[in-house]
Amino acid sequence: MNWQRLQRLLTAAWTGIKEHRLRACLAAGGLLVGVAAVVVMVAVGQGTRNQVLERITAMGTNIITVRSAKRAATGLRSRTTAQMQALEPSDAEALARLEGAEAAVPLEMRLMRMSGPEGTTDALALAAPPSIFAFENHELAEGRFFNQRENRARRRVAVIGPSLRRNLAGDQNLVGHTIEVKKQPFVVVGELKAKGVDANGNDLDERLYIPLKTAQARLMGGTRYVGLLLVRAENEQAMEALAEDTARLLRQRHGLKPGQPDVFRIHTQLETIQRREESNQIFSSTITGVAAVSLLVAGVGIMAVMLIAVKERTTEIGLRRAVGARRRDIMLQFMAEALMLGLAGGGGGALLGLGAAWAVRAFGPLEFVMPWQAALGAALLAMLISLGFGLAPARRAAGLTPVDALRS
Repeated sequence: MNWQRLQRLLTAAWTGIKEHRLRACLAAGGLLVGVAAVVVMVAVGQGTRNQVLERITAMGTNIITVRSAKRAATGLRSRTTAQMQALEPSDAEALARLEGAEAAVPLEMRLMRMSGPEGTTDALALAAPPSIFAFENHELAEGRFFNQRENRARRRVAVIGPSLRRNLAGDQNLVGHTIEVKKQPFVVVGELKAKGVDANGNDLDERLYIPLKTAQARLMGGTRYVGLLLVRAENEQAMEALAEDTARLLRQRHGLKPGQPDVFRIHTQLETIQRREESNQIFSSTITGVAAVSLLVAGVGIMAVMLIAVKERTTEIGLRRAVGARRRDIMLQFMAEALMLGLAGGGGGALLGLGAAWAVRAFGPLEFVMPWQAALGAALLAMLISLGFGLAPARRAAGLTPVDALRS
């Protein structure tokens, strides 16, 4: 096909589209919306993934968490399943001495009723030794951290998060003032700098830190157990071996024989990242599937519009065949119209999606690289779908004979 014939073909296709502008816009509109949806969803999915990974990384990717596990306790008179508080602060001291371990801290977390000058709320109280602040990389906005002397003396002191301070006292500074925790007075000695939310959306600033021995003696009924042990590995490469050594040491310390179930559960931040990645992949696949279905629906719309066009332009097709147009010329004209619709819908959708993605990045909390490849791929897919669904109407138009077309 030479350039003049190609030019005549494209001119005829464009003329056919212009004569039915509204119908063409509706046909291309379905592709436009589908492509834009694909681009935006890819951008939002990538931004959400980056945000979650950033939060998990901020907490440390070399953290091993040990939790008390549920174990069946069987007696002569009854059988019950209870939460076996088997972990002790001394376990953390032993874990800190393992090869590959950088630090370890015991921790107990409880939801408690707290009251301040301007409000009362239920918030998370974290009972831990003073080393928790260095372990979690906290910084002070006001005041100081509590110390080991206050922990040993069971002093009623606390360090508060900024969100919890606002709930209890509004804009007032609580450092040096007293709040109530389970109706017991605690002096706030420091306020932490804001850290935002974690990977699960929990507010890390709506927390109160209390010395572990204070909490055990005054708020937890004198228990010597804790629910959590946090272990920091020297690096990510040491995580797997350290997790195995942690399990082995805890089984020895708690006298568990071979075959007996663990009274603890161990998981690492790397496992959390892996689960998040799997969830994001499922989410992205689902969204992509929905967008692909919308593109297929738009393709069906293009086929319906073009079948109507073939029926309405039967006389035009008959005249062209009568003056010498071949079947191939008629088919190529309608295929060119389908391609133009796909190009308009796919290209417009890619530009619209990129514009929406830019707006999300510029004015929203998500950070991501502009999805140029996704936009190009979705636009090409839209053109292929348009060509595929335009094939049947084009073959139908090409199959009309001059006599039948003019007669109808």
